[in-house]
Amino acid sequence: MSANPLVQSIDERGFVELDHVTPSGARDEGLICQLISDRVNGAREFTVSWGRMLPGQHHVRHHHADVAEFYVILVGTPIIHLGTEAIRARPGQAFYIPPGTTHGITNDTDDVVDLVAGVNAVGSWDFIADE
Repeated sequence: MSANPLVQSIDERGFVELDHVTPSGARDEGLICQLISDRVNGAREFTVSWGRMLPGQHHVRHHHADVAEFYVILVGTPIIHLGTEAIRARPGQAFYIPPGTTHGITNDTDDVVDLVAGVNAVGSWDFIADE
């Protein structure tokens, strides 16, 4: 493991499973590895994570009232739910998600999806389920 907390690696930190269950009982799915955050290295401005979705997983549609988010697709072609649209993403695409915008991800393929996700918040922020 790097002696410098400002340098992080998914290989060293590993992934944890998402743990949200919506009020309707939908289970949030996917794996996440925080790389930059208040808990990992003292970041006070934003949080950046590496996300991984296995075949068939669904990150439930939700929104954040006061937090902007982004996704950058690295590997795979998931469906990105953005507002009322369902967009087939491809590697290299970036998605900006303004505060209050419903969003989610569905990996309906047979391949793993890797992405970078970030928010302009640290600590905890609201997760308001929309399904």
